[in-house]
Amino acid sequence: MERPINTAGKDRATQAVIEEHIRNTEKRHTPVSRVKVKKDKKTGIVNIDVFTSRPEVLRMEAREIEAGISQHADGKQIKVNVVAEARAVAKFIRMSPRKARFVLEAIKGKRVSEAIDILRFVPNHASDPILKVLRSAAANALDGWGASTDELKVHAVIADGGPTLKRIRARAQGRAYRILKRTTHLTIVLLETPRPAPKRRPAARPKPKAAPVAKAAVKAEPETPVEKPVTQIAPEVIAPAAPQAAAPEAAIEATAEAAGEQATAAGDEKPAEQA
Repeated sequence: MERPINTAGKDRATQAVIEEHIRNTEKRHTPVSRVKVKKDKKTGIVNIDVFTSRPEVLRMEAREIEAGISQHADGKQIKVNVVAEARAVAKFIRMSPRKARFVLEAIKGKRVSEAIDILRFVPNHASDPILKVLRSAAANALDGWGASTDELKVHAVIADGGPTLKRIRARAQGRAYRILKRTTHLTIVLLETPRPAPKRRPAARPKPKAAPVAKAAVKAEPETPVEKPVTQIAPEVIAPAAPQAAAPEAAIEATAEAAGEQATAAGDEKPAEQA
């Protein structure tokens, strides 16, 4: 099993050569944050990634940088790639690194616009200084090559421990307990990432139309009436109906007519007696 080769020394030496070349040119104020050296085993080309916040300036000087490094490369073929990178650093923050890392892990790998929204609503006092550093790095990218927050991605977040302030707390019997007030150095690195393409919905497939049915082929069948079964009841089961009582109104009318007839008959008898 091959052991991984530590190229940190080569990276620092290459970065020193590049920075020396930049100082000798008119672009002496162009910052170079870091350098990464890779060698392609198939082609043998040494790829040098130069990370800077002024990529447009170094891209114009890429060929001159390759020529300057090739003098120290022992005849190896070199290719310089300029990578846009923005970073911001805040030092001596009165906070422990452990508490800062809890919040930094929440925004690692996110887009800057999304990370800002997360930090605004995180209920942790570490979110305020981290938000300031993130906005400072986004401002450096905007000033360096005009990148917006939607085009930037949080590549690396680092919380290193700074100097610790040592205090004591008086206790009983002349003893003293140690109080450690820790500080933190925050570093946020942003890389340029193209905006995600908007997702398009697949077009709806047209539904197959049903074949027209000929009217002559389809004939409406006449509905056959459904006969309900008739249940026969035995004559013994049917009880004779009770005679209905005369309505009270009819009885009153009958009595009134009878009284009227008697009155007329009595009236006819009186004149006959007088005669």
